[in-house]
Amino acid sequence: MAKKKTSRKPKESPILTFKEYRADQTPELADKKLVKEVLIEALSENDLETFQEVLVAYLRTSSKLNLSRRLEVGRSTLYDLMDPTKPFNPTLETLGKIFQDLAA
Repeated sequence: MAKKKTSRKPKESPILTFKEYRADQTPELADKKLVKEVLIEALSENDLETFQEVLVAYLRTSSKLNLSRRLEVGRSTLYDLMDPTKPFNPTLETLGKIFQDLAA
């Protein structure tokens, strides 16, 4: 039996680019009580930039799988909150669950 000819060339694999990952591994971010207090203070002072930075740093240091299970939200929701290319617009339900987890 003769070999079959392929109708097209095999595609070349694209060059993969990796994002630089910077883990914010500071001991302060492991303290849920301190993170909660900073987030509440940032909200009370209407400092949304600090609120976003602290929340994203906390999410980066946490296990997304465990956190998504505790919060009962999808991991994609957590990754969307951390993505700098997407608008930072969490729902009140998501923020409530995050604060509930921080209070536990």
